[in-house]
Amino acid sequence: MQEERKVTEFNNANEENEMEHIHTVELELEDGTTEECEVLDIIEVEGKSYVALLPLDKDEYYVYGVREEGDEIEILNIDDEVEYEKVITAFEQYFDEEEEFDEDDDDDDFEDEDEDLENDDDDFEEEEN
Repeated sequence: MQEERKVTEFNNANEENEMEHIHTVELELEDGTTEECEVLDIIEVEGKSYVALLPLDKDEYYVYGVREEGDEIEILNIDDEVEYEKVITAFEQYFDEEEEFDEDDDDDDFEDEDEDLENDDDDFEEEEN
């Protein structure tokens, strides 16, 4: 299972790419060290909130339960294996749907660019005549 982690800081900027804002959290591990993670998203499964966190120096994300207490957000381990599997499955489906949406959106961008190029070609042909 995962170590218990606590959010110690919440940031709203990506220093590497100012055009794309990401949310990050700085987690304090049980051994006292900290790890900065990108907040990929928060989803609800069976009435509970869960967060997917991607450490900035790794390729795999972690999932945790989320509990808000006043102004603080607490990151909780998911100790129940059945619950953990449900949450992982829900995030995988969610990210697959997001990826499909992004691909469809990218296809639309290419179609718009193709139309612009065709219009430019028409303008060029008219100027030649």
